[in-house]
Amino acid sequence: MLLVVGCATGQVTGASVDAVDIDATVEAEEIISAGKVLYLANCATCHGVNLQGNPDWRSGTDKDGQRLPPPLNGTGHTWHHSREVLHQILKYGLKIYDEKYEGKMIGNENLTDKEIYSILEYIESVWPEELRTNYTKTYK
Repeated sequence: MLLVVGCATGQVTGASVDAVDIDATVEAEEIISAGKVLYLANCATCHGVNLQGNPDWRSGTDKDGQRLPPPLNGTGHTWHHSREVLHQILKYGLKIYDEKYEGKMIGNENLTDKEIYSILEYIESVWPEELRTNYTKTYK
């Protein structure tokens, strides 16, 4: 099969469904890669480089009496929330949902919506496949 890509316009001529799927996969990989960079710069200090959170996140507090950051790797509760809720939490912090929240998740209003969604794509990409599938069925 011949596949010709128009560089200036991004047009694909003679493309099959497989070629379109490859393009979508490449785009998804780029979004996840960008999300990882943003995660490391904005989230890893609290939630860990490997999204592991704090082992005592369920009941522990830090030296300031604040709740500890949960894991985002699929072992916490992140997947209990829709993408819209997670977006709002990343953007504005948890106090937007719970005024009595005693933690340091204050939000990242400096991030664009696109950047936040790329972080969410990265976080979801590390979840086990079954969890991702169920999340997609429930929330997407």
